[in-house]
Amino acid sequence: MANDLEKNQYYLHPGYIFFSSSPYLISTVLGSCVSVCIWDCVLNIGGMNHYMHARPFSDEQSGTFGSVSIPCLINFLIDAGSKKANLRAHIVGGAQSPLLGNSMIGKENIDIANEIVQKNNLSVITNDTGGSMGRKVIFDNVSGEIVIYKVNKLRKCDWYEDDKSFNN
Repeated sequence: MANDLEKNQYYLHPGYIFFSSSPYLISTVLGSCVSVCIWDCVLNIGGMNHYMHARPFSDEQSGTFGSVSIPCLINFLIDAGSKKANLRAHIVGGAQSPLLGNSMIGKENIDIANEIVQKNNLSVITNDTGGSMGRKVIFDNVSGEIVIYKVNKLRKCDWYEDDKSFNN
């Protein structure tokens, strides 16, 4: 991640989508949630989402749901001039938390990401999903580079951008 000091940093909270044509290092922390990072390898633009559930429980349409936020992120890129053939994706997260028992939330989140990315014929560069470990993700929206830290126990400082989460 060259020239990281010159890049803006953005901490992505659950239920949000972030897209920019300016250089950013986007970070988030995932348990059973999933983030799909998509960038255009020709235009060098990209973004990331962080969703908590695969599909809405009612008519709600928000970034909380993968079936809403992934197509929205793809549309942000298309609206900025990208062609689907130039889009590359990382799919990260979807851990099974022992605290959630037999919940299938993580698996459902992974499945919706794979389904939508495949339906849109996007090239998947990274698919780091499942398991029982939480993940801290840093994504360079211009180069498409990604760093994934796997942790057994997420720390309080991982959740808050004010705690300089890139350095912990």
